[in-house]
Amino acid sequence: MTGYASAGYSYVAVEDAGGALRDLSPWVERVGPLGRELAAHDVTGVNDTAVRTVAGSEAAQAFTLSGRWDDTPDMGPDAVLSGVVGRAVRVEYGPVGNAPGQRRVSGRFVCLSYRISSKAGEPVRFEAAFRQDGPVDLGVW
Repeated sequence: MTGYASAGYSYVAVEDAGGALRDLSPWVERVGPLGRELAAHDVTGVNDTAVRTVAGSEAAQAFTLSGRWDDTPDMGPDAVLSGVVGRAVRVEYGPVGNAPGQRRVSGRFVCLSYRISSKAGEPVRFEAAFRQDGPVDLGVW
């Protein structure tokens, strides 16, 4: 496995029902996976000796956010995510934070579900599922 030490913490912001980007980083523990993905098309010809593939249009990828639940009005994951189920919202993700020059993944995604779960004696958790709605930008802050 290749990689490098993270210089910061992940940054995750989701647009709320009113259109404001809300930083959910303090509550999110997992973002998985999010980037850019293209559909693959097999263009192997009858006389080709190996499979040939070309990249197609951007695939409609799905990803989830999960972490510690909080119902603080106007700012926690419950306030933001409960109001956007079924809607396309902007999501911004910085795997190592949102400092200038760091990687940023952003785009519009439809929130397909928002669920809350708990076990006796353990913290309450949330999970939200999203599906891509338009192009994803792999840029920098």
